[in-house]
Amino acid sequence: MKKKLLILTLTVFILTGCTNITNMSIDEVTNVMLSKDTNLANNVFDGYKYYIPKGLRLTSKDDYNVSLLDEYNNTYYFYIDIISYYNEEEVDYKTNKKAYFSKELDYDNKKGYLEINKVASTDEYFIEYMYNYGKIEAFVKENEIKSAIINMSSILKSLDFNRTILESLIGNNVLDYKEDTYDVMTPKGSTATKDTYLEYEEKYGIYEGYGDKNTSEDIINIEED
Repeated sequence: MKKKLLILTLTVFILTGCTNITNMSIDEVTNVMLSKDTNLANNVFDGYKYYIPKGLRLTSKDDYNVSLLDEYNNTYYFYIDIISYYNEEEVDYKTNKKAYFSKELDYDNKKGYLEINKVASTDEYFIEYMYNYGKIEAFVKENEIKSAIINMSSILKSLDFNRTILESLIGNNVLDYKEDTYDVMTPKGSTATKDTYLEYEEKYGIYEGYGDKNTSEDIINIEED
C-alpha cells in the first residue's frame, strides 16, 4: 500500500508540473515521464482511451483527431494512428542532427520519436512527439517546451487500445480507413507552418462535450511490480 501511495504521489507531482524541472534537460524530462509505471485514463472512446492532464482542455475532436489547449494558450494537435496499431507497424525514424532536439524513443516495448525544430523568423519551436501509435504536435515558446513535453508524455504514454473493439470497427474496411487517414506520423521538421493547423481548426471547428463513452472522473490504476 505504501509503495502504491508513493508512486501515485510522484505521478501527481510530475503530471501537475509541481516538480522542479528547471535544471532538467529535455532528454531527462522525457526519460522520467516515459519510464513511470502508471496507468491513467479519463477519456474513454470506442477502441481506445487516454489521459488528459489537469491544465489541458479538449477543444475539438473529429474521429481520431483531437485539439487540446494548454495553460499558455498553445494548441496541441493530437492524432491517433489506429491503422498502424491494427497492422502492428513500427515507426522508422532517423535522428535529425540539424534539429534543436531529436531522439528516437523506445520505452516499455513502445517506440516513437521526439523532434523539436526552431520555426524560422519566429520565437517559436515546433514539437513533434510520436509514441505508442499517437502523435502530438504544437508550436510553443522555448521556455514552454519542458511543460509541453510533460503534458504530451502523459497523454501518449497513457494511450491504450482495445484490439477486439478496433477489429470490429475496422475489419475488412482497413483500406478505406487508410485512404482517409492523413499521414501525420512522418516528421515535418522545419517545413511545418501554422497555416496547416489553422486549416485543421477551420475544418473541424469546436468540439463540445466528450461523447457518450467519455468518463467525467479520472480512472486511475497503479500497477504493482
